[in-house]
Amino acid sequence: MKTLFASALAVIILPGLAFAVHKAPAVMDIYKIDFTKIVIRGNARVELIQSNTQNVVTYEDASSSHTSITQKGDKLLINSDGVEPANIVVYVRNLQRIDAANTVVVSTRGKFSLAVLQVFLKDSAIAYVNAETESLYTVIKDRSDLKLKGSSADHTLAISKIAKLDIDQFTALKLTAATLDGRILAGNYRYSNALDTAFAGSRIRIK
Repeated sequence: MKTLFASALAVIILPGLAFAVHKAPAVMDIYKIDFTKIVIRGNARVELIQSNTQNVVTYEDASSSHTSITQKGDKLLINSDGVEPANIVVYVRNLQRIDAANTVVVSTRGKFSLAVLQVFLKDSAIAYVNAETESLYTVIKDRSDLKLKGSSADHTLAISKIAKLDIDQFTALKLTAATLDGRILAGNYRYSNALDTAFAGSRIRIK
């Protein structure tokens, strides 16, 4: 595992880059790290931006021993256990998975264009995702909340009884929906044309 960010007094060493973390925003150039999955735990506010140049920007409240950013294989791991949420911006080329838990809030800036995207949420995590994908796979557990915007050719959904899903601004050509506890999803489908299939209303409800 490669540690990218450890503490306020740590020196970050990456190819061609070394600096101490201070109060000002810290930019970590991780262009040579080919991560496609982002795993976030703890208390953090993370904004994702699609970009050819990959880097991570952390702010004052992330520059502490409570926050760590590490890289393991194709995963970028963000952990923060501070009382105040850490604010972090991640620039990523080819995002394939968002995995968030605890009280994490993660959002995309602008519309992502992706072949495949997986979104895993649990605990009280919240995600705002705006994307056009060929394949979307979402698992929403516990009291987590997912708000989708954009479109997908194929959307596979698994959701728990008390989780929330907002797809009022999202469409899918094909939708496969199930619940994590075996219950049946309630509500009707709305077919506006052959390329536009979505749930009616803004919320998925479970009987």
